[in-house]
Amino acid sequence: MQLEQREKELAAIGSAIGCNCRPCVDHHIPKGREAGLSEAELAEAVATARAVRDHGIELLAPRIDELVGHGSGFAEAAAVAETSRAHALVCLGASIGVNSHPLLERHIAAALQFGLTPTEVQAATKMASYVQNRAGEITAEKAKHALDQLAGVAAGEAAS
Repeated sequence: MQLEQREKELAAIGSAIGCNCRPCVDHHIPKGREAGLSEAELAEAVATARAVRDHGIELLAPRIDELVGHGSGFAEAAAVAETSRAHALVCLGASIGVNSHPLLERHIAAALQFGLTPTEVQAATKMASYVQNRAGEITAEKAKHALDQLAGVAAGEAAS
């Protein structure tokens, strides 16, 4: 069974928020509306994605502190109960967006237990991975554009 477009957009919204990509958020929230998601469904998706993103950051912080010599604590991944098919898809997307392997493993297992098929989980993670990769490309393009502009300004000032 394949995912419907609205379900793909849920995973995409989760990933866009998970990786903090404004252009991706600007694209996928309206695409979610176009695919038939209600305002309530969008609000729930956004809240869920934010929670997963924030949790991923919390899980990584102790490792960062350990590597720079500021502690060695380990943050345990809190259980997030999938309450609907939509919630499970958003959690998968956000876990990929935030690059949290512990959360991704947890949310894949929960999605399967909730009743998504392996093919559906794979389709959701594929969509989320595409969004995450595109977010990196957009940011790199923006950096190149900013550098080109600033280098042009600097060259103009040097010529003066």
